[in-house]
Amino acid sequence: MAEVQVKKPDKGPMPWYKQLWAIKDTIIIIATPIVLLPMIIVHNTKPVRCAYTIIIMGIYWMTEALPMAVTALLPIVLFPWLGVLGSKNVCTNYLKDANMLFFGGLLVAIAVEKWNLHKRVALRVLLLVGSKPLWITFGFMAVTGFLSMWLNNTATTAMMMPIAQAVLTELDANRKRQLELKEVAVVEADQKDPGLEMVPLKGDKAAEAKAEAAAAEDGVTNGSQGDKIESATETDPLQAKKASDEHATSDQDFMNFRKALKLSIPYASSIGGTGTLIGCGPNIVLKGQVESIYKDADTGINFTSWLVIGFPAMLIDLVGAWILLMIIFFGFKATFRRSKKGEGDDSANQIIRAEYEKLGSITFAEVVVLVNFLVLAFLWVSREPEFVTGWGDLMREKGFVTDACLAITISVLLFIFPSQFPNYLCFRRANAEKPPGPAKPILDWPTVNKQMPWSVIILLGGGFALADACKESGLSASIGASLSSFSNLPAAVIVALMCILATIITSFTSNMATTTIFIPILAELSATTCVNPIYLMLPVTLAASWAYILPVSTPPNAIAHSYGDIAISDMIKAGLVMCVLCNAVLLFSINTWGYTFFDLGTFPEWASHGNNCTVTGARAATPNATLWPTEAAGATGAPDFFASTMSSF
Repeated sequence: MAEVQVKKPDKGPMPWYKQLWAIKDTIIIIATPIVLLPMIIVHNTKPVRCAYTIIIMGIYWMTEALPMAVTALLPIVLFPWLGVLGSKNVCTNYLKDANMLFFGGLLVAIAVEKWNLHKRVALRVLLLVGSKPLWITFGFMAVTGFLSMWLNNTATTAMMMPIAQAVLTELDANRKRQLELKEVAVVEADQKDPGLEMVPLKGDKAAEAKAEAAAAEDGVTNGSQGDKIESATETDPLQAKKASDEHATSDQDFMNFRKALKLSIPYASSIGGTGTLIGCGPNIVLKGQVESIYKDADTGINFTSWLVIGFPAMLIDLVGAWILLMIIFFGFKATFRRSKKGEGDDSANQIIRAEYEKLGSITFAEVVVLVNFLVLAFLWVSREPEFVTGWGDLMREKGFVTDACLAITISVLLFIFPSQFPNYLCFRRANAEKPPGPAKPILDWPTVNKQMPWSVIILLGGGFALADACKESGLSASIGASLSSFSNLPAAVIVALMCILATIITSFTSNMATTTIFIPILAELSATTCVNPIYLMLPVTLAASWAYILPVSTPPNAIAHSYGDIAISDMIKAGLVMCVLCNAVLLFSINTWGYTFFDLGTFPEWASHGNNCTVTGARAATPNATLWPTEAAGATGAPDFFASTMSSF
């Protein structure tokens, strides 16, 4: 029998506005430079030509009309043609010391991921936190935050989300089984005749009664639990309503747990990335741009100094985020009530333990990676610990060995060390079955080439090129003159406003692009107001990581949202609270221990060249350098109080 083909109705031509929307990226790419062209026609100066390029790149970055890495290559195209900066000078920005630090850190992270060392650490910690939803969420946040200090935030989230999903699936199935068993127990209790009086039996009568009860019980258990529940609810409407309400409450509570756990992972990864210098891209952007703007001056930003400000604030943010998520999704009472003995579901631990056992015993390769990682962390921390003399001060030429040098040194060793115990010469064991020969190294280039996020490194270089061009073209000076009105505001207010602005912008665009655009502006704002550049730049760089509000804000948010259960309204509700918390902690930390450690009450000598800010002793002489308003000359502002208090320790 021939198949009858049904002709689909013609939908007609696509409306013109839908056609335009389909090619919106092409329109943006072509129209942006044309629309902005009058800038360089009317004012054909080097600063305006530099601004022309920066605005084009900013629009491309925010709309992602071009891939972000391709947009980052535009300085090599536009600056030479427009006469802003020579090609040789532009290209040197793409492989600076900061780029190599990030590259070396990523190489070590790839080795950790290749041999599943990060998964072993994560699962081992999760086994220790217990089985209650409150502590399960805390365990996932603690592990994610710690791993994000060293690994890529996106990779950390991508690893933790499947584990969380497996735990949630098992807990949900076990929860439903427990509800069914509870309903069966209630049905059996109701089916017994409450009017019968229990008479104690003796001897054979007791044995016969016991046997009859056992037979009756077997008959009941052989029946369907669903049939029992159905028959009970048909005869007892009140029981049916009670069971339905209990199901609804349990479903809602578990849905809240799903949302809290799935949101906690991307939030913890963003917070953890601020804990170390290599934790996320904006941190490296700050280091590289400061070195570019101030011509390799010793700004004091290194691995150790970043830990001083970033790590304590990260811990406070993690704990605060955990408590806030629990309050938002479980309520205040449920969060802080004392847990009952025996409460919780051990099935979560069983799932995590099963995953951990799949890894087997720790391998030789994992030990090698762990040792190299610990050695690198120790060398980073001890090179210039600031509070004592580091081994870097003992070098023949101070400043020759940087954090980037250490990262690349350890990375090269990972290409040399074998992934298995040596099986040749004196290392060969007597019972070895494999023929003698070298083992594969810990790292190999095909693996690195596949997993290395090359686009991020190019993006860093593009940002450094922009900062260099801003300074060389004179655009920075022009921006600084236009920001002179800010000189009447206290520096603490300026920092708060800039952090809020950065948080808003990073919700809609890349955190690295946000930092790249802000740093040159803040450098000129610092020169205009005679405020320590680090006091302005460091908080804004950290605020660029507070991308919590939308799925498009950052890749970890998008990964979590793709697993379902999280509505946009849930993310906005929790994200707004998270932004307020993290900015509050940030402003507190930069005005307390950060203020003292970085000596933010002074205008540093390395930033005083080419501006009107003077340095008297260690403190800027201009009145505008005060961080908080004072009522009279010589009065002590709030940060000075913190400084004097902390220095007394």
